[in-house]
Amino acid sequence: MRYYQRGWLFAVTFFFASMSIAADNVIVRYQQTNDIKLQPVAKKLQLESSIQDAIILMNEEFTFLQPLTIVFGANDGPLYDPARNDILIPYTFLDEVEQRFNAVNYVGYNQDNVNPVNLDQAVMDVLIHTLFHELAHALIATYELPVVGREEDAADNLAAVLSIEYFENGAEIAISAADLFYLEGDEITEFEDADFWDEHSLDLQRYYATLCYVYGSDDTQYAYLLEETGFSDERGELCIGDYERMKNNWLTLLDAYMSSEVDATTPVN
Repeated sequence: MRYYQRGWLFAVTFFFASMSIAADNVIVRYQQTNDIKLQPVAKKLQLESSIQDAIILMNEEFTFLQPLTIVFGANDGPLYDPARNDILIPYTFLDEVEQRFNAVNYVGYNQDNVNPVNLDQAVMDVLIHTLFHELAHALIATYELPVVGREEDAADNLAAVLSIEYFENGAEIAISAADLFYLEGDEITEFEDADFWDEHSLDLQRYYATLCYVYGSDDTQYAYLLEETGFSDERGELCIGDYERMKNNWLTLLDAYMSSEVDATTPVN
């Protein structure tokens, strides 16, 4: 997956020093770990080009009142800490995602089974989606953006938009994240009251909402999702309108804080 800026492939060389990457808006820190099990996770993360592309996007497209720090290897998270303007991602999160996918012998499905998404890529897809989700919280907090409805749902929505609109084949990112929501939801055998008053929508709701947006972004390429989700033709039509509306709303809301001039009525790439 590659990040496209204004329709052109944008290439940047990263310099690794003291286990961190610094730029104008975003600082990335890789914490060292003494856990032998997590050391390969940390090493893989530092070399993963798709994660670098996501960070390039954040640096090139968004401005912050103070630098946003992404801490890989944090003790808590994934979460956004508004007090420090930090996004915290534990290495254990990636390990848990890999275990969930591995337990079901995960291979990402696509409409023609050409270049299916493998386990490693699915894990990185989930991480990119998670970074964009937490980025949404950072933008909302920094600029006091108005949010109608649940902020967690709004963050999921922006994660979908950034993945789909700014990455080549970025819908794969959203699909992998949706598949994780499905696996997490499938583990629940009995609901408790807390599941319904939690700030997040139910995992299966997040699964269907995300795939609805993927279908809505390109109903021809992702026509197979109607069958996979069980959506009716009528629901599919609504997904098209829902995605376009949601995308336009987010890009309009962020226009003043983005480096690129984005036409909210047309796809970015």
